[in-house]
Amino acid sequence: MNAAEYFAQRLPGDSVRRLAARRVIRFDALDEDGAARPGATRGVTVDEARAIVAARWRGDLCGLLNALTRGDLETLCERSGARSPELRLAAWELGAALERGGTDVPPVLQPRPVLLGGHLVVQAPPRGMYPRAASYPRPLPTPVPAAPPADEPETLDELLAAADRAIGVQLGARGRDKGAWGMRAAALLGVPERGHEEPDWRGDVEVKTVPVAQEASGLWRVVEDPAIAMVGERHLAKLQRTLWLARAPVGDGEDATIVSWYLLEWDAHVARMARRFLHVRPKGPANTDQRGIYLSKRFFAEAGMLATLNGPCL
Repeated sequence: MNAAEYFAQRLPGDSVRRLAARRVIRFDALDEDGAARPGATRGVTVDEARAIVAARWRGDLCGLLNALTRGDLETLCERSGARSPELRLAAWELGAALERGGTDVPPVLQPRPVLLGGHLVVQAPPRGMYPRAASYPRPLPTPVPAAPPADEPETLDELLAAADRAIGVQLGARGRDKGAWGMRAAALLGVPERGHEEPDWRGDVEVKTVPVAQEASGLWRVVEDPAIAMVGERHLAKLQRTLWLARAPVGDGEDATIVSWYLLEWDAHVARMARRFLHVRPKGPANTDQRGIYLSKRFFAEAGMLATLNGPCL
């Protein structure tokens, strides 16, 4: 019996029927064939609901526990008085022990999730290049003066060296222009604003900032879905090779600084994640009819960027 099946059997009937009817969205975990696991139609019995819940969250213990209410978690953990995040982690320990079957397994086979925003998140290992840190989670960097190159970098090594120098540089007040910090970050790397559909640096590397913030625990999480392109632009071309700059607020949040960088190359796995996590929504001022393409913040856990900020899941 896997953990999802075990927990589905222990939950009250009302809880499993609610879970079985929960809407499936494209960001949910996929089955072996790459399709979203099905939800329920109305009017299922409790036993049918248990089977649906067990099948939908098979292999996605964190997803199941994140969908549970505090009352559900108290039932599974047989304890009360704790906050939902702590109960989720305790329930994960129970489920993980069940799935291990009393044997020791390495973290690569059963990575331990971290708590971000009150939910369980599994950080995939890094898939790209990034600057090493003396300790994890990375501390907020000490402020340093800007030192952009005199000319646009000619090689990838020069571009990444400029990204190293940008860590700790404060970007100044953003103002009303939501793209101001991104343009200033690119300027720190010596990458000019070209305003066309090709990747920013010599048509080869797209430079994007992604907003991050620290939890009370010191762990970093992505706080917003970054914009990739406007609808109609060649957005996939901008993801073939992307230099992500982690941007964090400083002071009262009116300023920001660069925390780290992550160079991610396109491959079959990244392509599958991109198709799953890209979505369209309005972009621009209120009541706009413009549409932008955004990348869900969940992408950065599965693509390995969070692990470069927080360290590996152990």
